[in-house]
Amino acid sequence: MVTSRSASGGVQRRELALLCLATAVAVLGYTMLGLLTPLVALRFGAGPAAVGILVASGFVLPLALAVPVGTWVDRWGARRMVRLGFALFGVAVVPMALAPGWPTLIVAFAIANLAHLVYIVSCQALVASLGEAGTGREVAYGWWSTATAVGQAGGPLIGGVALDLLGAQAGFAIMAITMGLAFALTLPMRVSGLVETTPARLEWATARRLLGDRTIGLAMLTSSTALWALTVQVTFLPVHLELMAVPATAIGALLSLRALTAVAIRPWMPRMVAALGGRERTVVLTLLAMSAGLIGVAVGDAWWWLAGFMVVFGVGFGLSQPVSMVMVADRVAPGERGAALGVRLSGNRFAQLTAPVALAVVAERAGLPWFFALHGALVLAAALVLHALVRRRPG
Repeated sequence: MVTSRSASGGVQRRELALLCLATAVAVLGYTMLGLLTPLVALRFGAGPAAVGILVASGFVLPLALAVPVGTWVDRWGARRMVRLGFALFGVAVVPMALAPGWPTLIVAFAIANLAHLVYIVSCQALVASLGEAGTGREVAYGWWSTATAVGQAGGPLIGGVALDLLGAQAGFAIMAITMGLAFALTLPMRVSGLVETTPARLEWATARRLLGDRTIGLAMLTSSTALWALTVQVTFLPVHLELMAVPATAIGALLSLRALTAVAIRPWMPRMVAALGGRERTVVLTLLAMSAGLIGVAVGDAWWWLAGFMVVFGVGFGLSQPVSMVMVADRVAPGERGAALGVRLSGNRFAQLTAPVALAVVAERAGLPWFFALHGALVLAAALVLHALVRRRPG
């Protein structure tokens, strides 16, 4: 019995390591897309509002399909869907490497974001099946989210260097190569993540029931607000700095610094959650940190000042996502895990759809500093709402 459990644990560790490595490579490509899209759009002649509309349009399909994708993951197996997401992303960006233009950029960004949804939901469901309930799952999510942060740390810097030295076409070609490598890394995996699930006709009923769960509601508010803040930062900080004639490499370095902070914080997640008084108190503090990160960008533009607030933002974001994932995964049965994570990500995609266009008139007329300040105030308001909900114990 001990030998069997030990062998099973060894397989799970191997599978988790492969998944973490593949995810790091894939996210590196995805964060390159996040940097290159607004900068290339500016070079095509777009203004801040047009960049916001472009970025928002990329999240229409993910928002519509987040819950169905979650149930497809439960039905067809997370490993299979991870591979599908990696392959679809690679195919989506190839046209921008061959013949860049406005229509190509719009289509590539939309399809790549749908592919990102597919592999992220699948990866999260697979991680949940590889980690034990409670602290064991927290550790598994901590390692996987650390791998995600490693990719986020490298992607913007590589994307900025590629854009400055080689041009946009080379940057998109590198993205396609990274997705091919991520796909190849999943080939030795054996765990499928396939579980018994509910019929397709029940997926929306399941989603409504899950939304009524207090813990899942808190996790969704946290995750959605964090993605709102991140989308504002990733979309408009490059625009703000590009308009100030800052090189793409320096812009990428700032975004990479934020992700490096998340890398440093995530392995310590279980201890930090315990020290901060539990998951619910932790998520409130993460939103406060991200609010400060956005407001800081609004009131100063020196490189060292921006770098300091990238660190503050990175600490908040680095804890918000894995903690909210665990809050969801621990509340549902294995057969509903993909659906539950899809519900969580539908909130994320709604935030990513609305954040780039919310207050767009402010960006055009009052300037980007005011735009960052107002979005920071919105995130602060969400933190205060979350704090009130956390203090209100379920009856």
